[in-house]
Amino acid sequence: MDNGDWRSPVIVELGGIGRFAIITNALDAANCMSEEWPAEGGPVADEAVLVCLDAVLGKVSAEESREAFLEAAREAGLYVKPDAGSIH
Repeated sequence: MDNGDWRSPVIVELGGIGRFAIITNALDAANCMSEEWPAEGGPVADEAVLVCLDAVLGKVSAEESREAFLEAAREAGLYVKPDAGSIH
């Protein structure tokens, strides 16, 4: 099964200052939003979970799911570390 791997991870602060999660694919993002999201999910987060699951199924690109996850993080007011795409 394809997890919808992203080209670069998203590092998001969850559960308090200094507690970060490194999300590297659509499946992890969907799980994170379903199980670990600190705020009640809003419409953007609800849609992002569906987009991430669609990426796992190959219906949308992995990068579309990454963008949806980032939008959900913004909606929830979560701190996201700057893009680490150049770090390998």
